[in-house]
Amino acid sequence: MRLKSLEIKGFKSFADKTVVNFDEGITGIIGPNGCGKSNIIDSIRWVIGEQKISALRSENLEALVFNGSKTRTASGLAEVSLTFENTRNLLPTEFSTVTVTRRFFKNGESEYRLNDVQCRLKDIHNLFMDTGVSNDSYAIIELGMVDDIIKDKDNSRRRMLEQAAGITIYKTRKKEAKNKLDLTEQDLNRIEDLLFEINNQLKMLESQAKKAEKYFEIKKDYKEIAVELAKAALEGFNITYKQLNEQQDDEVNKRTVLEAEIATEEAAIEQEKVGFIEKERALQGMQQEFNLFQQDVRSKENEKNLASQKLHFLKDKEAGLKDFLGKAEGQLKGIQDSIEFSHLQVGEEESRLAELLEKLETIKEETGDKRIQFEQKRAAVDGSRSKYQQVQRNQFDAEKKVAVADTSIQNLQRAHAQLTDEKENRSAQLQQLEKELAEKEELLENKRNDLRELQEHHERTKEQILETQSQLEVLRNQLAEENRRLDAKRNEHDLLKSLIDSMEGYPESVKFLHKNPNWNNNAPILSDIIYVNEAYRTAVENVLEPYLSYYVVNNLKEGLQAVQLLDENKKGKANFFILDRIGENETITKQPEFTIRALDVIEVDDEYRELAEYLLGNVYIAENDEAINTSTNAVILEKHGKYVKGKYALSGGSVGLFEGKKIGRAKNLEKIHDEIVLQDAVVNALKAEIKQKHNEVIGFNEQLKENLIRQTENEINQLTNQVFAAKNKAENLQAAQQNATQRIEDLESRLQDDQDGIATTREALAELSNELQAILEATKAAEQEFQSAEQEFAFANAKYNETNLLVTRQQSKLVAIKQELVFKQNQLTELGNQVESNTQQLSNAAQLIEEGQQALIDSEALLVQMLRRKEEEQQKLNEADQAYYNLRNALQAKESELRHKVKSREIVEHLLSEIKDRLNELKLQLAGMKERLHVEFKIALDDILDQPRTSTTPLEELQATSDRMRKRLENIGEVNPTAIEAFQEMRKRYEFILEQKNDLVNAKESLLQTIQEVEATANQQFLDTFNKVRENFQRVFKALFTEEDTADMILDNPDNLAETGIDIVAKPKGKRPSSINQLSGGEKTLTATALLFSIYLIKPAPFCILDEVDAPLDDANVGKFTQMIKKFSENSQFIIVTHNKMTMGTVDVIYGVTMQEPGVSKLVPVDFRSLN
Repeated sequence: MRLKSLEIKGFKSFADKTVVNFDEGITGIIGPNGCGKSNIIDSIRWVIGEQKISALRSENLEALVFNGSKTRTASGLAEVSLTFENTRNLLPTEFSTVTVTRRFFKNGESEYRLNDVQCRLKDIHNLFMDTGVSNDSYAIIELGMVDDIIKDKDNSRRRMLEQAAGITIYKTRKKEAKNKLDLTEQDLNRIEDLLFEINNQLKMLESQAKKAEKYFEIKKDYKEIAVELAKAALEGFNITYKQLNEQQDDEVNKRTVLEAEIATEEAAIEQEKVGFIEKERALQGMQQEFNLFQQDVRSKENEKNLASQKLHFLKDKEAGLKDFLGKAEGQLKGIQDSIEFSHLQVGEEESRLAELLEKLETIKEETGDKRIQFEQKRAAVDGSRSKYQQVQRNQFDAEKKVAVADTSIQNLQRAHAQLTDEKENRSAQLQQLEKELAEKEELLENKRNDLRELQEHHERTKEQILETQSQLEVLRNQLAEENRRLDAKRNEHDLLKSLIDSMEGYPESVKFLHKNPNWNNNAPILSDIIYVNEAYRTAVENVLEPYLSYYVVNNLKEGLQAVQLLDENKKGKANFFILDRIGENETITKQPEFTIRALDVIEVDDEYRELAEYLLGNVYIAENDEAINTSTNAVILEKHGKYVKGKYALSGGSVGLFEGKKIGRAKNLEKIHDEIVLQDAVVNALKAEIKQKHNEVIGFNEQLKENLIRQTENEINQLTNQVFAAKNKAENLQAAQQNATQRIEDLESRLQDDQDGIATTREALAELSNELQAILEATKAAEQEFQSAEQEFAFANAKYNETNLLVTRQQSKLVAIKQELVFKQNQLTELGNQVESNTQQLSNAAQLIEEGQQALIDSEALLVQMLRRKEEEQQKLNEADQAYYNLRNALQAKESELRHKVKSREIVEHLLSEIKDRLNELKLQLAGMKERLHVEFKIALDDILDQPRTSTTPLEELQATSDRMRKRLENIGEVNPTAIEAFQEMRKRYEFILEQKNDLVNAKESLLQTIQEVEATANQQFLDTFNKVRENFQRVFKALFTEEDTADMILDNPDNLAETGIDIVAKPKGKRPSSINQLSGGEKTLTATALLFSIYLIKPAPFCILDEVDAPLDDANVGKFTQMIKKFSENSQFIIVTHNKMTMGTVDVIYGVTMQEPGVSKLVPVDFRSLN
């Protein structure tokens, strides 16, 4: 199989119809970034069934359709067609050329077509299954996919090996089997729930049936008691009703008298209330006038109190002013004396301050001279100290250099000795390591020979397993087919038996006679004694239709006995054939041409043979349409039942779906039962043979020694890793030896240089020590002179500070005296102003006191008059109030008597209401009794009014008995009268579902066995493919790298072949063995490429598309890469998308993708083979 062409139209940037033709060899696709190269790869991925939009570098399906440009309108659909030449019949189809087409319309519709015939996505997947062509196989490899293989994203390495191993179909079968198993388990769970529910319903229905029997027994007795109770109750209704009517008339008369008295008294009370209201209003007016006068009195009292308080305040103020004026005179004299003393004190203090300032100036000049001398001495000392510190630092630096040099020399000597010892130790280790490496390589070779022998034995055993499994698969298919036939026969048998048991299609009279033992109910029906060949059953049934429900009896007596039973039980009519009266047959006509006798296609017992000849002796079945024209007096049947032709009549038409299903049911049931027995034997034989083959497979699997092979492989892997580690360790030791020799030489050179350089430093150190001593002596002399000058300056400075402090204190004292003088002068002025103001206030206060005393006297006289008038007004008000309350009490007494009569009237009305309620209650009881008798027992009350009682039991006792029986009925609860019949039907359903459950359990066991066998086969194929790919990988890796480079593939979990991952360990020359993730970018790409080529060696895909896979490689590795592709292109087509010029040079045909028009991709093909 190879790619022939690719046709793109309206897909992404390919607006126009674009055709890419693929020849054998290598096809290259080149072009600048963004021109649409990868859109070609996306179109191939899309047409072979890719469903993930992200894998197509798009946001949604609509974005796959050409969206238009500045000069072009958008396309309405995207269409891609991929054509294959099925040269080696790799595709499971008879066509030599296969074209797969996928279309997507912008309205959301899409379709797949196979050779221009519409199909499903599943058909496309099935077409490419296990061919190496799919959206996740190694047929399309992008740079990102190479990275996924390197990182083993989503277990991509295993998926590729599974494609090469061809176990996808096994995984699909396993998945389908698991889905069926899940569905089976769901069905089992549903059936379990259904059985549980039905079982509960069965128990409930059984309980309901027993409850219904008990209910009907109690209800019969309850009906008799209820009727007798109704009769007894009717006797007392008339007496009670009459008494209640008489009592109602008496109470109505009492109510009339009370209402007249109440009306008279209410009128009199209303008249008295009018006079009472007038007196109440007059009393309120008097009360208001008294309250106003009382407020005036209180106002006068407040005015008197206020005047008294004001007078008292003025007298207090007058006394205070007199006291202040007396004291102010003495204060004025004291302040004037104090001001004169302060003037004298200010003059004295100013003279003293002038003397202190003059003294301070003299001391200040002396202190300045001392400071100049002090500064000069301090500068001399600082210079000596600075010079001393500089020389001391130089001495310290020299000492440090000497110490560092000594330490460095000692360290170099120790390092030299240590490196010499390590070199000797490594030499010993190298000798030991070379010895161990030779032993491990010998052991590794032995293990590989053992593994080779085990694998050869494994291959032979596997062939035997595959052969047996193939036989087992054939047997299972046969078993499934035979089981289907057996199930069909059993279903047919059950259906037919159900029809026979229920006598479906027969009149009620026939069913009645079949179940009645009072006659010979074992007599057969005509349809049961005749068996007709399947091909002619409809035709014969059509002619015998009127007689099929006839009973076949031995004599006339049996027939008459059955007729008598039907007549007695009013069950309709039935027909009978009397065997002892059949003997004289009608004349048999000559058999017409092109017919066969109806008697020749039936089977009937000898005792009924004459009856069959009587019915079918003159009946023939036409072999073709010519027979109808040659018949005379015979009855001709069309063999499918289309028509029946008699001597003078013809009937026929369409044949019903259920015609031919009635005749020969009993005989057919026996034959089906015999067929079921034979079919069951065939099924059991196949099961036994399958079990035997399965045991053989198990035996072969035990001989596979897979665990021993895996153990040996693990040991080889461990030994290989140990050999790698030993070689790497040896290389590291040799490199370390070389480094140690070089370091020893370097140390010796550095040691000599350090010893030469330190001698000069030691001489400089001695000179610096002598210089430092001389500077130290000069510094001490300068410091003594500095200390003497410092003491003199400190004494002079202290004297100056003391004098300055006295001046400052004197200045502060003088300022304080002056401030005190100003304060006293201000105080004298303020005190004079206060004396003048208080003298004026004292004069005003005396005048106000005289006016207030006269006003207080007038106010007291007016208040005495108002208090006397208040007492008089209060006496009048009390008398009017007492008369008002006497009148109100008399009115309340009359109203109380009236309320008593109203209450008596209400009692009478309440009694009348009770009488009326009792009358209504009697009427309701009578209506309730009538309704209950009608509802519960369908008895009309009028029918029992004139009936006498059947007992003398008192009403109370009858009522108690009735209540007890009704309570028993209520305690029984709801009753289902159809429970018994429903119970029988439910039990039959339970048994049927139980049979279905057993079938599902058997199906589950079969599915589990299938899953186990599929897993075993898939795991074996995966392991075989892995071992082959592993050998190829080791060889191809050396071809892409060097012969000295090694690599290996390791199963992460060999004990779980169904899910184990795959790790890749590589050891390029001069490096330690490491996982593929630890290699450089180019090494990773070459290693992943080696893995891909190793898989090609197992099962080459018909074509391979590489999308810029060579991008991370340098020129040297690109050369190896292209050489390998040339080698593989002999068996597979390669389509390469690249930017590398070396890769372009290896292709046979190249397509350039350009965008001459913005947004629209174009192809430019060049065939390099025509240029050679």
